[in-house]
Amino acid sequence: MSDANAALTPEIEERLNGSPLIVMLDVDGTLAPIVSRPEDASVAPETRAVLERLVAAKDVHVILVSGRGAEDARDIVRVGGVWTVGNHGFETVTPKGELETDPDLADQSAAIAQAARELEPIVAAVQGAKLENKRWTLSVHYRLAARDAVPPLRAEVERVALGLRLRMTDGKEIVEVRPIAHVDKGTAVVLMGERLHGFADGASIVFVGDDRTDEDAFRSLRARAPRAVTIRVDESGEDESAAEVTVRDPAAVHEFLEWLASHRG
Repeated sequence: MSDANAALTPEIEERLNGSPLIVMLDVDGTLAPIVSRPEDASVAPETRAVLERLVAAKDVHVILVSGRGAEDARDIVRVGGVWTVGNHGFETVTPKGELETDPDLADQSAAIAQAARELEPIVAAVQGAKLENKRWTLSVHYRLAARDAVPPLRAEVERVALGLRLRMTDGKEIVEVRPIAHVDKGTAVVLMGERLHGFADGASIVFVGDDRTDEDAFRSLRARAPRAVTIRVDESGEDESAAEVTVRDPAAVHEFLEWLASHRG
């Protein structure tokens, strides 16, 4: 386990000196502390302020990469000028507020809507569970559910997903139903890195995340750009990760962003 200052070795600092600098950040558990109810998540004012400094810095691009819907993630962070990749890469909101989706996903929306209809009574019957419909994906939150209720709930979610030719994935206290298309945070960070020239000679790129779904981003980014900096947020320090650096919590992420903003400012 390391705090933000210990994580910043001279070698990593050197890898963050490039231009442009692409700063990719998960939201829940990274910028915002994990809370029992997703709708209660918030970003601290001081973290919002340092993100605004980074957005204003020369040749720096800030990208939120979230499992939430893109507009939902953007509304939680409330910082102008950022890119927001939502639904694990199925949609993007540009800094100008324009929503982009893959036209090929239009055929999947009916299956997702049907899955939502089938899952509503199933999830409603489990006290503490909640179904979140994000149009292109569904999330079933079970953080507040009894532990013995989770395995049968997961089994029902998987049954519905497979029956509609969708796929189920796991996160922290959550299962998700997604289109079968190979889209995840790994494909998302590579696409955004290419779009913003983060893999060009002399560029720098960093991704910070805390969830199982962020492991896709760590692996894909390091495969595409070995000099990329990958940071895992993990209070326990017990989970194995493809990230090269671990910090404790969103407060440590804030420390890192403060250093980055001062370094680039």
